[in-house]
Amino acid sequence: MQNFINSLPTEDRLPLELSKLYEQFGYQKYCMSKFEEYGFYSDNRDFLSTDGIIAFNNSAGKLMALKPDITLSIVKNARTLPFANARYYYNENVYRISEDTHDCKEIKQCGIELLGNVDSHATAEIVLLALKSLDKIDSNFSLIISHIAFVSSALEDAGIIGERRRKILGFIKRKNRHDLVRFCEENKVDKAITERLIKISSISGNLNEVLPTLKELVTSDKTAAAYDELSALCDALCQMDLYKNLKFDLSVLNHLDYYNGILLQGYVKNSPSPVLSGGRYDSLAKKIRGDGGAFGFAVYLDGLNLHYPNKSKFDCDAIIIYDQSDAKLLTAVNDMCKSGQKVRVERKMPDGVKAKKVFKYENGNLTEVAE
Repeated sequence: MQNFINSLPTEDRLPLELSKLYEQFGYQKYCMSKFEEYGFYSDNRDFLSTDGIIAFNNSAGKLMALKPDITLSIVKNARTLPFANARYYYNENVYRISEDTHDCKEIKQCGIELLGNVDSHATAEIVLLALKSLDKIDSNFSLIISHIAFVSSALEDAGIIGERRRKILGFIKRKNRHDLVRFCEENKVDKAITERLIKISSISGNLNEVLPTLKELVTSDKTAAAYDELSALCDALCQMDLYKNLKFDLSVLNHLDYYNGILLQGYVKNSPSPVLSGGRYDSLAKKIRGDGGAFGFAVYLDGLNLHYPNKSKFDCDAIIIYDQSDAKLLTAVNDMCKSGQKVRVERKMPDGVKAKKVFKYENGNLTEVAE
């Protein structure tokens, strides 16, 4: 069975391997309908990563939407028990309108969501699963971790909101120190705040190495809690083999209206774009459910077949060429398949198909021939 799984295209193999991984850590599979009432997504548009919701009227005239997001559905519908976290994983497709082409597109995703008490263990567990998920794609990967508290605290202390906030966040994301300093000077931002923002834009490296610098940015209860959270995460993961692939970078600032704590962004060697994204989103859970914490991530499968093509030289283990069939031919094929081989039966050798062995079937006998 494992040989069969290994032979599958990457986008088909990963959901099987990731499902097994997540179930080993106690996550249950979540399945959802392709459709949800449009009003639900419209009411929570601030939490969506896209404005493009594909809508239609059902047979009863109700406005429906093709699901643009899975997390929203899980937060809305997941059942939780007292003193127990809800752990779900999913293999689903979402439907969005492309910002580039404005065409409808279908996106394959796998991921996990944890709802409830997101303590230090739950945080470390999810980060470890993110590391393991990336490793399933390529051992040459990096998981970037960040924390929103440091930059949001600096902006709150300076009273920076609206368009000014958006511009400063853009400078920090691009590590554009020159324009960040110029913009702060033009907008008369306090020099101490400006220095904090400059430091935030430049902090990156191994988590254990940047912790002393992060401690210098602790200016409030919020940043103290963030520092303690990252320090506990470092202690929990530093002995893990995959810890070497965990990097810290405060310039990673994704969707601040959605996330409120730790952020995750994952890269693999052959893909130019992030293949994993996620973080802590308590504010969404509180809006929909009323209380509780929430943390999760998604793995994006689209395009992985292009970047990680099947490396097998052969399309099948054996091809059998026959002139006339009889009951013995089907028996012979069945026996080969029972032994774990992939077998293809044809009248003539098909163009462009490669097999480890080629057989000719005549008079009830199989004879190996040169391809």
